Amino acid sequence: MHAIDQTQPVAGMDDATITELLKQFNDLPLLILKPPRTGLLMMSVTDCFNTDFHLGEVLVTEASVSLNGIEGYGMVSGEAPRKALARAAVDALLRSRGYTEQRNAVAEYLQRERDRQQRADQTEAALTAATRVTFDLMPGA
Repeated sequence: MHAIDQTQPVAGMDDATITELLKQFNDLPLLILKPPRTGLLMMSVTDCFNTDFHLGEVLVTEASVSLNGIEGYGMVSGEAPRKALARAAVDALLRSRGYTEQRNAVAEYLQRERDRQQRADQTEAALTAATRVTFDLMPGA
């Protein structure tokens, strides 16, 4: 799994967790190459007929950093400069060598968030399944 894929949980973190995550970088030589900035990204989707079309533009925030020459990039949906910066910093840390203590701490944050998001997805799936209608079991069908 590429480091950018591993940073996905950062996008779902709440502000308090982002603050705690960013503290892991206080003592690291992190250089902000491009400060967080917002922009628009064209969202393309494929319909049920396997035809691509542009759904519209999505507001995103992106940032890039460097950790001892290793560049990290982060993009999140919406206007979320701290999340974009955190995602870029995590990307750089995961792709760099060394910083074992910080890497382990960040890995814990990411795993906790993955677990939280998985539980939320399961809860949502269960709630959605409870509203599913089976038409072939309806009277008169």
